Amino acid sequence: MIARKRPQALVLNDEPSFGKQIKAMMATLNWDCEVVASPEDALARLQAAQFDVVITDYHLSHHLPQANGLHFVSCLRRDGITLPAIVMSEDEAVLRTVPKEALNIPAVLLKPFSASELRDALNVISPV
Repeated sequence: MIARKRPQALVLNDEPSFGKQIKAMMATLNWDCEVVASPEDALARLQAAQFDVVITDYHLSHHLPQANGLHFVSCLRRDGITLPAIVMSEDEAVLRTVPKEALNIPAVLLKPFSASELRDALNVISPV
């Protein structure tokens, strides 16, 4: 019997405590998860490994001139990386303005979110 490979997620978030939290949630959902703190690290990992989804925080404190994950996803699209993305934020108004179809963002998550909300967002990308 061939073991089924667990889906892979790359998470871009620069808050270490939240990184640990989302990694634990992903494990309970049977996803492998790698958390990186900078867009540069995320790009390096996307070039080195295959992922099923990229999850990015909208607010990336100081890493980008525009300081948001939406800009990061736009840069991925410009570079031909079409991997589905999930954007998360604690600002509901920001999430309402995310151009989901234009940027292949099938789901957004309002922080704090539960493991079941994360599961629902991931199921849009990779149904169980």
